[in-house]
Amino acid sequence: MKKHLRLALKILSALFILSAVFLLILRFSPYPSLREFRKHPVSTRIFDCRGNLIQIHALENGVRREFVPLDEIPVFVVQAFIEGEDRHFYSHHGIDFAAIVRAAFQNTKELRTVSGASTITMQLARMIRPNKNRTILVKIREAFDALRLEARLSKKEILEAYLNNVPFGFNAEGVASAARTFFSKNLSELTEDEARCLSVSVRRPALYNPFEVSETARAFSYPFEMPHFVRYLSNLPDSPIGRLPEVQTTADLSIQHHAEDLLSSAVAQYGENRLSNGAILVLDTQTGAILAWVGSSNFFDDEHKGQVDGVLSCQQPGSSMKPFLYALALENGFLPASVLPDIPMEFGFENLYVPQNFNNRFNGPVRFRVALASSLNIPAVWLLNEIGIEKYQKRLNSLGFNSLKEQDTGLSLALGGAEVSIFEMTQAFSVFARDGRFIPLWAIDDFDSDSTSTKDKSQFPDSEKSAQVFDTNTARLICDILSDKDARALGFGYNQTFQTPFPSMFKTGTANQYQNITALGASPRYTVGVWMGNFSGETVIGKTGSSIPAKIARDILVMLQGNKGEDFKKPAQFKKVRICSLSGKEACENCPDTVKEYVPIGEKSQEQCDWHTKNGTSYPAEYATWFHLKNRSGIVDDKGSPLKIISPRNGSTFYYDQSIRKDQQKLVVEASGGSEETARFFVNGRFFCESRRPFIAQVPIERGEHQIQVQCGEESTEIVILVK
Repeated sequence: MKKHLRLALKILSALFILSAVFLLILRFSPYPSLREFRKHPVSTRIFDCRGNLIQIHALENGVRREFVPLDEIPVFVVQAFIEGEDRHFYSHHGIDFAAIVRAAFQNTKELRTVSGASTITMQLARMIRPNKNRTILVKIREAFDALRLEARLSKKEILEAYLNNVPFGFNAEGVASAARTFFSKNLSELTEDEARCLSVSVRRPALYNPFEVSETARAFSYPFEMPHFVRYLSNLPDSPIGRLPEVQTTADLSIQHHAEDLLSSAVAQYGENRLSNGAILVLDTQTGAILAWVGSSNFFDDEHKGQVDGVLSCQQPGSSMKPFLYALALENGFLPASVLPDIPMEFGFENLYVPQNFNNRFNGPVRFRVALASSLNIPAVWLLNEIGIEKYQKRLNSLGFNSLKEQDTGLSLALGGAEVSIFEMTQAFSVFARDGRFIPLWAIDDFDSDSTSTKDKSQFPDSEKSAQVFDTNTARLICDILSDKDARALGFGYNQTFQTPFPSMFKTGTANQYQNITALGASPRYTVGVWMGNFSGETVIGKTGSSIPAKIARDILVMLQGNKGEDFKKPAQFKKVRICSLSGKEACENCPDTVKEYVPIGEKSQEQCDWHTKNGTSYPAEYATWFHLKNRSGIVDDKGSPLKIISPRNGSTFYYDQSIRKDQQKLVVEASGGSEETARFFVNGRFFCESRRPFIAQVPIERGEHQIQVQCGEESTEIVILVK
């Protein structure tokens, strides 16, 4: 008896050890497929800031696989699948042997397959390691994997994984996607009958098609809002799209729809002018949150490349780049009252750059404020030449203009000759109404959906990348200038396009031949960037100036703010004094026109205007060429400055034109300044001619290097040019 008992104990011990080993194998044997399966992407539900569904992001193969925690799946949905697929789910360990016996008996009796024995766990194992070959070895492997799943996961985890991944056909996986696909409902809105219909369809999706089985089933069109914006989010580093089941963005669909309607209407109105596309970006000024993103006028318009994202594509912005240059100038000694030259000028040497204003006119001396607000070209190029291209490019880099790093544009950078995106432009423009602080734009809202403008700036995404790129006073002065309708009048008149019921500022730009027209608008609360043109690069037909995108920017700001809005902040270290509108100096009794302008507090009194006397107006010598272009009142104070050759520039290169007669090959040389009323011109050391003011001579030229000298009294100056 004892012998049999010892044998039984040995057998039990062996069975126990074998069972323990088997359980350890099930629990800890390598199962890389499960690890990969649990990491596979999900269809992210993307919402706007108000909880409106923007898109349910489709995976690469077009499948939508939404994840819902088991606790959020209605109980009757769970029960419908357990009853339909695996009644003994909670009592077996992956394999239902009673179901296997029953299925074998029924199938043998009917001589065909009428019943299956796959448990929910076995079906999940099949999803983890799919195999179309239904051989006995494959089925044995699935049974083994089912046992492994039961040893590693809880019943809740198994059921949750199954219900979120079970395929229903029609590119729908998981009960949440199936509810949307077949019944146009959220999972929580399903009825019990609809849940049972879905539980039946998983057995054979092609045979038990919910569209045919259920009277309530209907094809569902998934929401497809903001396609360019969603693509942008998907391409972000460490994007949550495809990883998280839900993502709340800062976007607002009501703003988005309004912007889309405005752009579509404008494109329809000017389509015959070959203005076929556009893009709009709307921001919360104070936080940098993206509120609307319109990449094109019609995403599905293949003829006009509607799937190209105009917010991110690079185009020449024209004069809308100027505020950044003028802001840098304010930090390099210039003031709003500084006078800039708007006169004929040449820049460069062998590659001469001769800028022109958009109206082909020269305005002579122009105050800094007017030059920026009226978007004059020549003063902008002159400023960049004075400040330096390298210094300006460095500041633009700090404003997020990454697309400029590979471009070499020279002085045309002052006029927007480089290619940048409306994303970069709008992001940079928003710094002015934010007191000069740069914040990288963001769109994934990790906080609540209340007003983003109240959030603590320390909580911004990428807050470590924010920086004070302009002094607070600089930023406030730029806001004051760009919101000054009087300063804008020289270039644009009192255009109603720029008028809003609340304080706002605008800057527009037009590329050569109107390929691209751009507008930037901002208030202390919102910033809007608009680009219009076409992706083909063709010129726009007819006169369709930047007032078109400016009107869109204005309408969006008015829609957002209505009739109310706060003022731009005033510069703290500045005060307003009365100055001469021509010289920019402190007004005197002889100044015929004066204005109030900001000057720094604490500095010694402004220099008093000496351009106006009882005898009339006297212009500095540098304006001599401009002065003599027309019959102007006043005089040029040539004697008040050193003798200088204005044109051509020293080191310039010219090319001999074979089509012109030799005696007609002449170079116009102009000088200003000096203490006498006459000047003598010398070419290669030989006297050529004498000239009274203005000092101008037409010098014959031949190939080779030439020295040109001008003498005025005891003063002398010279240049060297090359003719090829």
